[in-house]
Amino acid sequence: MNTALLFVVPPIAGAIIGFVTNVIAIRMLFRPLKEIRIFGIRLPFTPGILPRQRKKLAVSIGSMVERELLTPEILRSRLAHDDVREKVRQAISLFTDNILEKTPKELSSDSEKLLSEKAPSALEKVYPFFSSAVMEFLNRGDIRHELESKGRIIINSIMMQLNSFQRFFLSAGQYDQTLQEKMPNIIGELAEGVSRLLKEDRVKKAIIDGAASSLNRMIGSDSKTVKALLEISAEEKIKLDDYLADKLTVAVDSKIEYILSSIDIKTLVSDRIDSLDMLRVERIILDVMSNQLKYVELFGGVLGFMLGLFQATFTYLFR
Repeated sequence: MNTALLFVVPPIAGAIIGFVTNVIAIRMLFRPLKEIRIFGIRLPFTPGILPRQRKKLAVSIGSMVERELLTPEILRSRLAHDDVREKVRQAISLFTDNILEKTPKELSSDSEKLLSEKAPSALEKVYPFFSSAVMEFLNRGDIRHELESKGRIIINSIMMQLNSFQRFFLSAGQYDQTLQEKMPNIIGELAEGVSRLLKEDRVKKAIIDGAASSLNRMIGSDSKTVKALLEISAEEKIKLDDYLADKLTVAVDSKIEYILSSIDIKTLVSDRIDSLDMLRVERIILDVMSNQLKYVELFGGVLGFMLGLFQATFTYLFR
């Protein structure tokens, strides 16, 4: 009987002690939340480890997240995944759908008056680029060639509308041939005339006023959606979404370092963790590690049982 008790009591007592000790140790990670003082003397292990070290813990986690989890390389790698790119494209598609299905008036709403007032000054700033683009267009080789061809066609058409005597008179003086040969010079002078005309204040004012008036009418329109006004087809909409998604992805990829440095991940994470209520921190940790902590408690019981069994065996052999 004594031998049976010798091999039963110590292992069971050791298991209970080991289990309870680990349970208390785990609870001491979080509790007590505040220090306890008796006669002005702080009791050891109060507050718990996490409440006492929460600032260092927050800074450590913030540093780890910044160093290991949210690095430019990891974000770039994630951004390159097809599923992420598809989600970006879907988000862009929803955004453009929302824009294109509204009328210009709905888009401008409260800003309509402001846009109307700012349109002339904005167009005046754009005008030099507009006039420069017009001249570049007129001076292009293919456009010059096309204008010369159209000019010759017009001359031939005019000639055909003359009577026989008039055509004979022009042919005799070779005026028609001269006009054909001089067509490049005529087109060149025409382009120079357009350039001079665009520089005149009255022409500039007329173009700006006309463009501003058209823009204001478009802004105030509520009869057609933006999609209808721009006549965007389904295929063009897809191309637009793909283009915007690609540009956004490239822009984000090129600015990842700047974005991360601006956010300051370490400070953001550490401040957020440090601001959490310790009861909430305890719930978060226990929710994540509840199964693992249970195994720690059970392991304490198993270890205590084995130590008790070893003690019983040692006592039995050497008594």
